[in-house]
Amino acid sequence: MDGYKGRLAAVAAIFIISITIGVLVTQEGARMPLRAEQIASVGGVYEFAWSPDGKTIAFIGPTGGGFDIWTVSSTGGQSRRISSTQRFKKQLRWSADSKWLAFIAYQDDGNSDLRAINLSENTILNLTDTASEESDPAWSPDSRQIAFTERTGGKVSVMSVNIQSGMVRKLTDAPAADLRWSPDGKWLVFVANFLQLRDERRENEDIFVVSATGGEPRLITGGTPRFRDNSPSWAPDSRRIVYTSEESGFSNLYIVDTQSGARQPLTSGAADNLSPQWSSDGNTVAYVRAENSVLHVFAITIADNRTVRLSDADGVNGGFGNSVSTAPPGTLAWSPDGKRLAYTHSDPARTSDIWVVALDGSRPMQLTNSMPGDLRRDSRFSWPDRMSYRSFDGREVSALVYKPKGAKPRSGHPAVLLYRDSLDGAHAIAWDPIVQFLASNGYLVFAPDVRGSGGHGREYRQLVAGHGGDSDVRDALFGLDRLSSEGLIDVEKLGVMGAGTGGFLTTATLIRGETRFKAAVAINAIVDTVTAASYPGTEDWSHYMLGATPMENPMAHFERSIVNFVDTLRTPIAFLYARQNPSAPLQQLQQFAVQAEVKGRWYDYRVFETEFGGWRTWRPSSMRLALEGIEAMFEKYLQGRDRDVRLSRSR
Repeated sequence: MDGYKGRLAAVAAIFIISITIGVLVTQEGARMPLRAEQIASVGGVYEFAWSPDGKTIAFIGPTGGGFDIWTVSSTGGQSRRISSTQRFKKQLRWSADSKWLAFIAYQDDGNSDLRAINLSENTILNLTDTASEESDPAWSPDSRQIAFTERTGGKVSVMSVNIQSGMVRKLTDAPAADLRWSPDGKWLVFVANFLQLRDERRENEDIFVVSATGGEPRLITGGTPRFRDNSPSWAPDSRRIVYTSEESGFSNLYIVDTQSGARQPLTSGAADNLSPQWSSDGNTVAYVRAENSVLHVFAITIADNRTVRLSDADGVNGGFGNSVSTAPPGTLAWSPDGKRLAYTHSDPARTSDIWVVALDGSRPMQLTNSMPGDLRRDSRFSWPDRMSYRSFDGREVSALVYKPKGAKPRSGHPAVLLYRDSLDGAHAIAWDPIVQFLASNGYLVFAPDVRGSGGHGREYRQLVAGHGGDSDVRDALFGLDRLSSEGLIDVEKLGVMGAGTGGFLTTATLIRGETRFKAAVAINAIVDTVTAASYPGTEDWSHYMLGATPMENPMAHFERSIVNFVDTLRTPIAFLYARQNPSAPLQQLQQFAVQAEVKGRWYDYRVFETEFGGWRTWRPSSMRLALEGIEAMFEKYLQGRDRDVRLSRSR
């Protein structure tokens, strides 16, 4: 009897295991739709700072409904939360005496101020509290002062504040960014454009130094009036600086002697090398190499140019850094002793987190894990196929194609054209909650790097200058034609969406694409470039994308502003706006709404009252509502399902 029971138990166990394996196999091979609340809850770590003793790393991470500062041992362990304001924060900086953490904090109205945490007392010091926008903090080596930039209207100044007295003084007037204090405390280096006062093509940036006591800035990178020089990092000798320059056509690393002006190239080639960081021993420079939609961290030895790759997994390792206003974001930084390097990593199955690698050839170690437990399975997410095609003028365009799991319908997948977010940004093989949400719910996501995108060299980026909303849109439409010819997409079920610059391109696509698209979602979009040309936060953007002011080039501004074509619009469109975003003022939505109401066109909108920036900075509650709106639009108008789209508009 006992033997019979034993055999029966064994059979039952085998049956249960078989069923379990079958379920797992089914889950691995089939599409498992992600819910809006699941995706909205995924945060990530994009910025961090080493403690001076190298034992701890502080980082900005998600906290419930906001963002706070945490610390974690640099060898791993549990994270500890050290702030509780939950407001969005950026640019974390640790003082050399280990006593303070400085950072930029954003208020609900979108204004930014300089703050510092006293780590021994766990109190926050408000170092600035003005209507100006503060940014780019940099500690002096003696930990007594913080240099920062202050923007008031269109004027930018380099300032410093004494951490004890709170006294603020101006060092110089300059449209500066990416401040770095020299190790000997005598100089500040920064990036600015003094040489082309009306640089509508956004071609020029240069490296300057100014005395730490104030005075006139001195140009370090002369002779490059139409190239971008940026991302400076001091050598330990306080004399040399490593930086990036586009003078070769791609972003490469150079070293300049600030006293003699002598320069030497450190890297070369047809790929963008970014965000250099000089090690504390002066022997090595770490940097990020962007190529084929993947970013990896490398280190190069100054003496012999020997180069090694330090990051392991494909994806976005290190990001573009804080000094470059492009996507994808991220950070890399040396440990104080120069023996280890920390960097952020994300890929389509993992949100951005901190990894640490030693220079002894050992594999990188993951330090933080922001992915919720129920989403820590790679098979739930879609990795893209790379695609390359010829556009209308023969120009080669690259793209990422995210296909939903499971069998392709006979007529092809319903598809969404997704534009990049930022002006010089690029699609990358990285964590993108919107992409994964759409792909998991059955949509093919087509993400082309249309002309104007970063990561493909200076010439390709500059092709869009004066042609934004025209030739870049044609690039995308040609790509959709290619997908259609291969039977991958259902041309009767096409949607389009984008945020920021991508929001503008979405509306420009509806002007050119007419009835091709069944639904559209535009986040923080410019709908009228004429009024955008008069806003401080969008004036330069408008001049770059359209080529000139509205008075100088009225036809371009008219033809690429959807507010002028509302009467012919046939595509339902939903708008999502952060109320306090200076790059997409709410007046843009109001202009469209008036036209649409008068002319009887379908639209809807949602305004997030307490958000101020791009969607990547939004709180989880706002992100969930945004994803639900996106889902409803595409389900109703692409899939033909019985969904009621009600965002804010009363109908």
